[in-house]
Amino acid sequence: MMQLYVLLKFWRECIIVVLAFLLLICLFIQNHQAAEIKDQKKLHTDYVAAQQLSIAKAKADATIQEKVWAEQTTKVEQNYNVKIKQIQSDAIAAQSSANSMSKQLADAKQRLSAATKETVIEYTNTSGDILESCISEYRKVAQKADEHAADAERLSNAWP
Repeated sequence: MMQLYVLLKFWRECIIVVLAFLLLICLFIQNHQAAEIKDQKKLHTDYVAAQQLSIAKAKADATIQEKVWAEQTTKVEQNYNVKIKQIQSDAIAAQSSANSMSKQLADAKQRLSAATKETVIEYTNTSGDILESCISEYRKVAQKADEHAADAERLSNAWP
């Protein structure tokens, strides 16, 4: 009962003490939140720096990979050009061989034409024409097949 009497007698002072206590609690909470904000700002700064570092590393890796692909593509193109030149050279050699064979067949036709048997001459002429045609077609098919193989290899090697 005595405590209640003292409380009622000094009610203003009690309210001031309670308010002062609440003020201290508010100051403590504010200081704690300010420290948390400072920590969050530091974490954010660290996170941004880490992200920028990751972005720079990714850009460097992408640049390196792009250079590797460009070198690979260049190498494939060079190999392709060499193969095309080889194919063209082979096609020219095949054409030369075909022309030589055609000339030999023409000479054979001339020699057989002096023979007495007309059937042999006709057979030889026909065989020569057929053989010449076959050689020409074979050369064209071989050239196209070689070009196709070179194209396929180029595409296969150029693909990352």
